[in-house]
Amino acid sequence: MPHFLTHRPLLSASVTVLAVAALVASLLMIGSTAAPAAVAVHARYSPIGTTANGPSGPATAKFTAGPYSSPSTAVVLTPTSVSTENDFQWAQLALPSDNTSVSEVQVCYSIITTVVGRTYISQTRVTDMTTPNSALVRLDDATNRTAAGPTCYTVPASFTPTGSMSLGLKVVFGSTSDRILLGMVAVSGQSE
Repeated sequence: MPHFLTHRPLLSASVTVLAVAALVASLLMIGSTAAPAAVAVHARYSPIGTTANGPSGPATAKFTAGPYSSPSTAVVLTPTSVSTENDFQWAQLALPSDNTSVSEVQVCYSIITTVVGRTYISQTRVTDMTTPNSALVRLDDATNRTAAGPTCYTVPASFTPTGSMSLGLKVVFGSTSDRILLGMVAVSGQSE
């Protein structure tokens, strides 16, 4: 009998042993694999979809929200009457986010006015809602944003939403000829 036929069972046994060893090693690696590390997330959103709301909802809003003419992806907030801090006028925008902690929120805007400081964003708020009867305020920044030219501002945060998030911008209009333009909104954080 040729010698290569006599070594065949030995070769077959060696292959079987190697296959079993590889299977055991892969099972051990699966069992000891650590959870993936959190990854930095920076999500950007269009302001399209922003709604105008007064203290009792859209019916009491003293401004409108709609597409701007150039670019049409920006949103223009147009007052229908003068409003003050105590009129509680809010531009609301949904922020789609899932399984991500929030470390900062960025808002880009521009104010069209002839008198700087009379029309502005007076508050930046992010709420977290599950059931429709209440929402938890997760971020509340009362810094007046009065810059006339196109600019962006960033507000630090530290929370992980448990429901849907909404951005609220409290607005004050000192003249019906003024406008607030909204551009990109961004949310930064870590994946969970």
